[in-house]
Amino acid sequence: MLKHKNKIHFTFCFLFLFILTISAQIDSSVIDIETVLTEEDDLPSEPPEKIHPFSIRLSAGVPNPLSSELLRKSFIGIYEANLSINFRLGRYFYTGIGANNSLLSLSNRTRFGSKTKMQSFAVFIRNGYEYYHSKKIFSSFFLVTGYKKGFYTGILNLDIKPQNPNFEFFYLQPGYSINFFSEERLTLGFYAALQGMLWQFNPDQVNLSATGVEVSKYNNNQNAGLWIIGLEM
Repeated sequence: MLKHKNKIHFTFCFLFLFILTISAQIDSSVIDIETVLTEEDDLPSEPPEKIHPFSIRLSAGVPNPLSSELLRKSFIGIYEANLSINFRLGRYFYTGIGANNSLLSLSNRTRFGSKTKMQSFAVFIRNGYEYYHSKKIFSSFFLVTGYKKGFYTGILNLDIKPQNPNFEFFYLQPGYSINFFSEERLTLGFYAALQGMLWQFNPDQVNLSATGVEVSKYNNNQNAGLWIIGLEM
């Protein structure tokens, strides 16, 4: 009987010590989590003190047709390049002016056997907001409003069916970029954007039917649009 009581007493002592140990570990874990959360809350979200009131932004990417279906099926993006001068408005906002050059092409990578090129130049206004994750990393949310003018080259059968190769339109381009300070006044980053054109692609303007593909089976009722990814500095 005495042995049985001692065994029960030992079991209760063991369970009590086990519960105390688990409780101490839980308290320690809670303290660690609170410390991490406090440290994250203390991350700097202010721009660097020595940031310049104006900046020059360079970017280069690939414009990919998004709409209409006919433009998406026939053209591929080659490149786009942007240069802008931007001025800070307070601590987080900025505005700027810039220029763009882009190139799309019909090629053998598509179903249309032609080397027609779509070359364009644009001027734009860029407005944005910068959110600083830390002193070295920040996000930029921006909206570009621009006017684009361009022309087609390499149009098929121009001698038989001449066309006006020129086009022009306004466009809107919301975008996002993530940027990293590599030096005090130099950043490197990645950007993505959607460009909506106030313009519809006209296949007759490039004699697209001369490529031997049935153009009418592709939808072309929407305004043209692009999605763009690239590098920014």
